[in-house]
Amino acid sequence: MTQITSSWGGGMVDEQGRARALSRCRLFAGVPEADLQRLATVATARRYRRGQLLVYEGDPGDSLLVVVEGSLKAVSSSPHGEELLLAVVEPGETVGELTVADGGARSATIAALTDATVLRIPREAVLSAAERSPALTRALLDSLASTVRRLTGHAADLVFLDIPRRVAKLLLSLPRADGDAVVVRTRLTQAEMADRVGASRQSLNAALQGFQRRGWVTVGSQEIRLHDVDALHRFVG
Repeated sequence: MTQITSSWGGGMVDEQGRARALSRCRLFAGVPEADLQRLATVATARRYRRGQLLVYEGDPGDSLLVVVEGSLKAVSSSPHGEELLLAVVEPGETVGELTVADGGARSATIAALTDATVLRIPREAVLSAAERSPALTRALLDSLASTVRRLTGHAADLVFLDIPRRVAKLLLSLPRADGDAVVVRTRLTQAEMADRVGASRQSLNAALQGFQRRGWVTVGSQEIRLHDVDALHRFVG
C-alpha cells in the first residue's frame, strides 16, 4: 500500500545533520565516521504527525527507520481490526532490522505515537555498511536477538499471565519520570496500553482500579504513581 508521509523541513536537511543523528543511534555506535557519512548521504528525513502511518504490515521492506525525535509504535492487526501493540520505538532506536536482514515484507504496521522525526536508510546501504563494519554487523545481530527475546517473552505473558498481571508487568516496564523512581509517565493512551497487553480498555481500567483500591498505585490523567513497587513485583510473580 502507499505510504502516507509529509515533507520534513527541519534542521537535518544537510548530510552533517543526518550524520550527527545517526551517531547518536545505538545501532550505529562504533561505526566508522566514513560509513556514517555514506549512510547520511542516502538517508532521507521525514516529519510525521501523531497517528500518521509510516509503513503498513506487508509493505516491501526496503529501508531501516531511525527515530530521531518523538516515538513510533509497531502494531500487528487481525483481519477483524483488533490490534496488538508490539513495541514502542524511542529516539535513538531503530525499526526494520528484520527486513534489512532478509528483504521480506514488513511484519508490522508502524505509526507515529507522537509527532516524530525519522530517518529512512535504504536496505542496500545498510547492508553495504555492515559488510565494511563488523561493529554494525554485531549490532544488527544483537538487535535481532533482542527482538526475538522480547516477542518470545510477550507471547509467554499472553499465555501464562492473566490480564491484571500483564498490566502490572507493563507498569513495571514503563520508563519512570526523570528524577522520580515511582512516577510513570507514558505517551500511550489507555487504549494503546490495552493493546500492549492484549486486553480491552475496560479490562485494563478494571486492573488499574483494582491496583488503586489496594493502594499500590494512583492513576492520574497524565501519569501513574507507583506506591508499592514490591507488591506489584510479587503480584506478577
